[in-house]
Amino acid sequence: MTEKSKVIGLDGHRSRVPPADFWVAQVDLRLNQIETYLMRLEWQIWLVLCAVAGLVALRVVTLFTAV
Repeated sequence: MTEKSKVIGLDGHRSRVPPADFWVAQVDLRLNQIETYLMRLEWQIWLVLCAVAGLVALRVVTLFTAV
């Protein structure tokens, strides 16, 4: 009897999906969610940096035009 055939679900039937495949799918899903979160965070950081650079540029222009 192999390890896969020893897995029994709560309803008393043997599992059709090997536990390792299920675990890999769960890890893959979680990693995909983390990558999506990091991509959104990266875009937000770039947006903030561009906004700050724009404000600094406007401040520099106002300083030089005031003279």
